[in-house]
Amino acid sequence: MSKLQKELPNTKILIISPNPVANGKTENSLGLIYLDYIHASEQVIKKNKWKYINSKEENEKKLSKKNMRLADILTNDNIHPNDQGHYKWFEVIEEYFKLKK
Repeated sequence: MSKLQKELPNTKILIISPNPVANGKTENSLGLIYLDYIHASEQVIKKNKWKYINSKEENEKKLSKKNMRLADILTNDNIHPNDQGHYKWFEVIEEYFKLKK
């Protein structure tokens, strides 16, 4: 981020959380789960006052309103977004920019 800010000072950069995963409670070899990474990255982002969207939370709100499950917007690997998932992600980002105008 420092390099981008230095070399492209007029560029707007928005950091978004990683796409949600179906089994975000599974520990990796370090004993960490998906939310651990989100919380750790949010701390760094807030400390540096970078623009950030927790797209995970926003996606979950959208899914809940439409009575959908996370599995409905992921591919069969339960990690990567399908077409619907990418569109939901886009909607979250689009709404962020509409609110910031």
